[in-house]
Amino acid sequence: MFKVLETFDTKFSADSVEWCPIEGFKDYFVCGTYELLKPEEQSDCSKNETQTRQGIIYLFRVVSPGNLHLLDQVNVAGVLDMKWAHVTYEGRILLGVVNSLGYLQLWEFQGESKMNLITETKVRCADDEYLALSLDWSTGRSAWNHSTEVKIAVSDSKGFISVYSVIQGRLSLVASQSAHEFEAWITAFNYWDPNIIYSGGDDCKFKWFDTRTGLHSVGSNTIHTAGVTSLHSNAESEFILASGSYDEILRLWDTRQMRRPISETNLSGGIWRLKWDPFHHKYLFAACMYSNFKIIDCQHQHNPEIVGELNEHESIAYGCDWSSLADDEVANKIVLGNCESRTAIAATCSFYDHTLRLSVITLGN
Repeated sequence: MFKVLETFDTKFSADSVEWCPIEGFKDYFVCGTYELLKPEEQSDCSKNETQTRQGIIYLFRVVSPGNLHLLDQVNVAGVLDMKWAHVTYEGRILLGVVNSLGYLQLWEFQGESKMNLITETKVRCADDEYLALSLDWSTGRSAWNHSTEVKIAVSDSKGFISVYSVIQGRLSLVASQSAHEFEAWITAFNYWDPNIIYSGGDDCKFKWFDTRTGLHSVGSNTIHTAGVTSLHSNAESEFILASGSYDEILRLWDTRQMRRPISETNLSGGIWRLKWDPFHHKYLFAACMYSNFKIIDCQHQHNPEIVGELNEHESIAYGCDWSSLADDEVANKIVLGNCESRTAIAATCSFYDHTLRLSVITLGN
């Protein structure tokens, strides 16, 4: 199912990869890195705890015949998560980044092979040290209404989730709430109702909140037996949500009935990231930390099936994403030969071996 096309050394440990979803730029993607530098590796002016975590944001484009073209790289604080806005907003292609200094940043890609930082804010405006761990945009549904306010949800290492509005390139705090006793590893919007926000934490709790009630919790369960690390709303099936955990179990949920999941599938290795495919939203791409990258067929929601695995990475599987290039665009980028199946270009990255891989995935028809 996987065919590796190219490998890239990211220098620092790689933990995040995200393909641009905007028409005309779907062959672009970013990769983020995070490195805890040893004291002897720091410059004299940066030898304090808040500046030991450094990173790089790489901007790539896939060019024929399936080669990576590095367009830009920016030295930043350690990157914990990145997400593109699913649509252009106010005429801009925007990338949200959360980092090791506790900041939420907005970067703009102008189609000129460069990423430009347009604004940033310390999450919750708190003075103490913490990491901003994950983010999600409210724009994920394919039929998203452009007149709707755009929001970003952020989780952090103090267990808080925070919501920001994005207006004219500025970030404004809407609400913030203590959600978990330990790290809030993940937060995600319900793309069908962006008033609802989900979170998962190292306290094994899976919670959901309503921004109309001041971001107060409106539900919670403790079915996960270890930290909850990944959540992704399905943009085509209104009531379907996927969750992943250190407990190695992929759970599919019907958001109308959250007491018990629809199904539980053991993926092994601890699940760090889950991504629905951008075509029919029937396959999940999973980064399974200590057990490689996997493709899961979820067309039968009560019995998901592992149908593919990439096992060429030699360290913790952290970042994965599919491009949303159509079949004919994929064919223009890579040499496939005779292939009648659905194909997708994907990127994966792993941590301590600081490796990024570009691959092609062959799916069913």
